[in-house]
Amino acid sequence: MLNKQPDDPDVTGVGEFVEENFYNLGLSDHPVQALNRAGRNDPNFRDDGRKEITGRASDAFKFRVLTLRQLKDARFLFHNGAFTDVKDVVKYFNAGVPQDAQAAAAGTLTPRFTHPRGTGSPRGLGLSRDEVDDLAEFIEEALYDPGFVTFDPRSATPTFQLNERDFIYSKYRPELAALGAIDGRAASGRAQDNDDALSRRDMSLEFLDVTAQAHATQINWGDRHSHGGQREVVYRITNNGTSIIDTHLLMVARGLARGGWNVRHSDA
Repeated sequence: MLNKQPDDPDVTGVGEFVEENFYNLGLSDHPVQALNRAGRNDPNFRDDGRKEITGRASDAFKFRVLTLRQLKDARFLFHNGAFTDVKDVVKYFNAGVPQDAQAAAAGTLTPRFTHPRGTGSPRGLGLSRDEVDDLAEFIEEALYDPGFVTFDPRSATPTFQLNERDFIYSKYRPELAALGAIDGRAASGRAQDNDDALSRRDMSLEFLDVTAQAHATQINWGDRHSHGGQREVVYRITNNGTSIIDTHLLMVARGLARGGWNVRHSDA
């Protein structure tokens, strides 16, 4: 979608596409964050972007870079809606000067915005006024498809989120089901929104093997209960690694005796 990076797996088969598309461009807060400041009773609250998801200081004020296509239809640009005109966005990149001092001082401001021509070069893109006009026109016209439907009240997908008609292939799209599309998942097999590793794990689209990191220890072998001869066995799962296990755990039990088993869990 014209924002892919050199290690995009779609291009080279390696890397993490979404992780490479979050950048701090020195932007101010969205005005709606005033509601968050009031609701939290914290006048200093800021939307710090990707950091809110990962908890990493290295992700502070980084926001996802979206496609350059169809921008002529856009009413507000950047995550904070600060711009309403593509040319103004091009001018912002051309200047390379952060809009917000706090975001700029977070230590994550990308040099691809401030000094895209390399260390020691002047700030910004260095475009002339005519070149700014040409680039804005290219983005608005050459990357615009008039046949792209932006809203169709008859569409099965009236929102950005996939709905039942998009997910239930066995009922609505049998030709896709025949090709292997699984009910309840996007046909691409990818996460519907943020297609980063954590989101894919949270949606059970892929799994991270933490067997060597998470150790299960049996701490209780209970007495048999009078009703049905059931016995309660309690295990404790300990994270022996140095990194956080940041998603759901899938536990596989082996060597169970014949008969019925009920599994319960409690959060610790």
